Amino acid sequence: MAALLAGCASTGVYEAEDAKKETFSVDTGYQAAFRRAGEYVRTCHTLVKHAYGVSYAWRHTLGEKGAPDEIKVFKVGEPATVLELISAEADGPAKSKVTVTVLGEGRWDLAEIAAARQSIQSATPVCRSSSGG
Repeated sequence: MAALLAGCASTGVYEAEDAKKETFSVDTGYQAAFRRAGEYVRTCHTLVKHAYGVSYAWRHTLGEKGAPDEIKVFKVGEPATVLELISAEADGPAKSKVTVTVLGEGRWDLAEIAAARQSIQSATPVCRSSSGG
């Protein structure tokens, strides 16, 4: 029964019709951009208190054979539903290409992408304002 239910679970950004995505350049190697993305996620999602006691977690995957490194953000207890996906890959010497994809619902919107972009490009986590979710 559990296997049948797992097959019906939402996969978040992978199937959301309203998912938002932005790709941008960062003037640093992709490994540094990936570390910056991880610091942003820790600072702005996993190490802070959220309304209604909601907690977020993340997992990362190091790309193999040219695939980008990825960070997946999800609500604790719902790891199959990816709310935010950040990928980083090389785009020349000391330059990387980062793509941020969000669910397109609630706090997972264009303001979230803007905060992630500013954080990764500046190497300083900048969380979105509390009025932005």
